[in-house]
Amino acid sequence: MIPYRGLYIYPWDILDQDDLASFAVRMRNMGINTLCVAATYHAGKFLRPHGRSQKVFFPQDGATYLPVQPWGSGISPIIATQGLRMEALQGLHAQGLKVAAWTVLLHNTALGTQYPQFTCHNAFGDSYPYSLCPSHEAVREYGVNLCREMGANPYISQIICETPGWQPFRHGFHHEMSFLAPHMGADTLLGLCFCSACMSRAAKDGVNVTALRQRVAAYLSRYMDRPDDSPAADDAGRLMQMLVCDDDLRDFLRWRCGQVTSFVAQIRAAVRQPVGVYVIPSVMENPVLSWVEGSDLHALSRVCDGLEVCLYGGNTRAALSRLADIRDIIGIQGKLRTVLRPASCDFDTAAAFVAHVQALGSRGVEEFGFYNFGHLRRENLHWIDQAVHAVQAQVLPL
Repeated sequence: MIPYRGLYIYPWDILDQDDLASFAVRMRNMGINTLCVAATYHAGKFLRPHGRSQKVFFPQDGATYLPVQPWGSGISPIIATQGLRMEALQGLHAQGLKVAAWTVLLHNTALGTQYPQFTCHNAFGDSYPYSLCPSHEAVREYGVNLCREMGANPYISQIICETPGWQPFRHGFHHEMSFLAPHMGADTLLGLCFCSACMSRAAKDGVNVTALRQRVAAYLSRYMDRPDDSPAADDAGRLMQMLVCDDDLRDFLRWRCGQVTSFVAQIRAAVRQPVGVYVIPSVMENPVLSWVEGSDLHALSRVCDGLEVCLYGGNTRAALSRLADIRDIIGIQGKLRTVLRPASCDFDTAAAFVAHVQALGSRGVEEFGFYNFGHLRRENLHWIDQAVHAVQAQVLPL
């Protein structure tokens, strides 16, 4: 069986193609066997180096781009004005390409604005409209229904769930501004949700969440009243001190991980077999920090078909170190795939990228995803071709 070779792609980049059949042939010749199509996505401003219809594209915020049947009650998806029709999915499938529904679950500003009562609320009570909270039953039902509908599509082979938990405090919201330097401790606490559902559920499960919320708000107020920022190394040390000494904080963080794990388990149970369910557990540079978003790597790897971790950056030593950490956490039973960016933001040359992929392959990575067709130059697509064939040669017997 040929290992997974995925290419992330937006629906508008597929709609840009005059001939889907020849496009599919080009993808297969590159060694790509799966298109990871954005099934739901958020707003943005995207530069498209080889885009045909628009060089700068603004997606519809929070829209669902693949065909779904609406359900009767609760939170409903926002159907894209220009989505992919069933005929396009059928055409890709007919040309031998698998289609994965890359589903951004809870990072949805449009829905958060429409349903502010279901969003993350920090210790001060401020709502984060870009982050739906998985503690709310309505939010969980939305995510489960959405993935069930995606999985019911006969041309979808797998679902890749991104943002199944809470978003970090710093996540590039529109014109996001802060004159305070990033602070690991303060940012982590600012990202914690103390909405009504989290407060009631956590308290019911024995977490002293009311006192914790008061302490978090008090600490953040004191930190913001300081005359200047602290060194980055001190930030991590203060967070470690809180994690070691504050039992309520530690209990709450573990409880949050349980919420996300059970949510993903519900999704896996609802999606028909044999459609696979994979999870991108973190948007953090280092996926080991996924607990900030409520993702327990070990637990998640046990309730879905595998993790798809983003190992961005061109530092091969760092990537291998993070890979070793993740493997140590999830164990040998957990299935692991990696996502890489074959572009100048991470690598200077094709040779550097190919060597990076080969290094990961030599450490046991068999399945790769590449991000993202629309953002890449045409030259970068050739990098993927070279890397896929190079790593394939590694595993072929002599």
